[in-house]
Amino acid sequence: MSRVPHPTRVVVAADDLAGAVAKLEQLRATGFDGVAEVLLAADAVQQAAHTTHQLQTAIDNIPAPIFSKDAGGVYGACNTAFEAYVGVSRDRIIGRTVHGIWSKDLADVYAAADRALFDAGGKQVYDAAVVYADGSRHEVTFYKGVLTDEHGAVTGLSGAMLDITERRVLERRLQELADTDPLTGAANRALFTRRVDEAVARPGDCPPAVLLIDLDDFKGINDTLGHEVGDHFLIAVTGVLRDALADGGLVARLGGDEFAVLLEDRAEARIEQVVRRVVAALARPVEAAGHPLTPRASIGVARGRADLLRHADIALYAAKDGGKSRCVHYRPGMRTRVIDHAATLTALRRALADDRLTLHYQPVVRLGDRTVTGVEALVRWTDPARGPVPPAEFLPVAERSGLIVPLGEWVLRAACRDGGQAPMTYVNVSARELRETGFADRVATALAISGLAPDRLVIEVTEAAMDDAAALAGLHRIRDLGARIALDDFGIGRASVALLAEVPVAVVKVHRSFTERITENGRHTAVARALARLADDLGIDAVAKGVETAAQARRLQEIGYRHAQGFHIGRPLPRSDHVPAGHIDPSARPGLGCPN
Repeated sequence: MSRVPHPTRVVVAADDLAGAVAKLEQLRATGFDGVAEVLLAADAVQQAAHTTHQLQTAIDNIPAPIFSKDAGGVYGACNTAFEAYVGVSRDRIIGRTVHGIWSKDLADVYAAADRALFDAGGKQVYDAAVVYADGSRHEVTFYKGVLTDEHGAVTGLSGAMLDITERRVLERRLQELADTDPLTGAANRALFTRRVDEAVARPGDCPPAVLLIDLDDFKGINDTLGHEVGDHFLIAVTGVLRDALADGGLVARLGGDEFAVLLEDRAEARIEQVVRRVVAALARPVEAAGHPLTPRASIGVARGRADLLRHADIALYAAKDGGKSRCVHYRPGMRTRVIDHAATLTALRRALADDRLTLHYQPVVRLGDRTVTGVEALVRWTDPARGPVPPAEFLPVAERSGLIVPLGEWVLRAACRDGGQAPMTYVNVSARELRETGFADRVATALAISGLAPDRLVIEVTEAAMDDAAALAGLHRIRDLGARIALDDFGIGRASVALLAEVPVAVVKVHRSFTERITENGRHTAVARALARLADDLGIDAVAKGVETAAQARRLQEIGYRHAQGFHIGRPLPRSDHVPAGHIDPSARPGLGCPN
């Protein structure tokens, strides 16, 4: 039986596009490979045209570039936004591949992405930065997926580009806010810690270094000049640190008055240069809302890849322990000292809370007849585990930690309570206490509770405690209460004499260094004599400290001193043992108590 040949040309009639497609598929199933013409009803043609127009209008109204390609990578459709992206009209896009539109390098990238999609099938979602025809740069997310027929064969792909530029800007801004100190614009603690971790993990011959910087007595600026000036001061300090890092480095504000610097990829000598620049920069005055203020800072420096931040913190602790305004490099063995200090602080805090501190009193006498004119209250602490702890060991710990404020308040109240037994009670006050805005109120409360007459209380301060306006203002408020002011360790500071014109001082305690050499008749004796005369001319009582021998007592009286204090006069003793009034016979006094 002869085979009936297939026609080479067929006309298919259908009522709509769906019917036409079905009939064409049937033809292909029989092996027909000729030309097929489709006859549609007029209504169907109009409907098809209308649908096609609606679809094109719809995608043209979408601002995201949209496109489609066949399996050979030839563009078959796109929208207006895609035209704007490419920079040519769609009639120059449709029918071409990427190599007919883009530069070779960019076209190769797009063609490779298409091949990867065709090979893998499914969908692709990825972010990229693209440049539009007008030169504008956009960050976009590509959404691409393959097109298949009813048998699953790949016939092409479609894609869209979602512009995420504004979102990325917002994300970067939010990340910047999350990583930046809002006041100074420096890095914050979170970013600094992350950058330190990254620097430590990064291999290299030069390990990173960290400087931890703590501004000394910043609270006094806020209390006396206001927080606005304090804020301007912190901003100025940030600028100073950035200027000091001429060859780069990260500046961070960790919080409050704490700053930090991260240095990477520097040899030891270059790190030392930066440290010297930072120290020098922080010694020069800065302008803060019209106020010239000199930053004073304690700095801890550490370098390495293990426990870098902890070592820098230990070095900072050592810098503060040494008297502040110092720069200390971490050395092995420092950690043990820090642990000891932390243990001391914990035990001292517990002793204060449990009221296990005591006061000893050292008499101040009139040299002529050894009449007791006052007593100085000195805090003492006996720890159950360690026994008596020297004041020189626990008072600096209290000062650094801020515990000195509640400790000082305890001493003040206890001394005022005991003060009725002595003509005058001297209470030592630290610089930190004096700068507390409510210190004068605490003095008033202690006087009121104890019933002690204000003129029988002497607040004793050092010259170092009166180096700013806050301290001077506090002293004037105390003087207004009726209490007296004593200037301790007088004669050794550069501005000791000048202070007498500014501070309402009623008593000066001359430094023990003059007493030690008072019998030598040298310059120390001449200065001591001049100080006694100056105090006498100003109507101020001068007390010679550190009198340890009868010869010293005689010589001091000869050159004009009326009052003295020291081991020869009387050692510090508990409240029950000290002599509240009357005369003291030095030879009858046992050697009890701790030196003062």
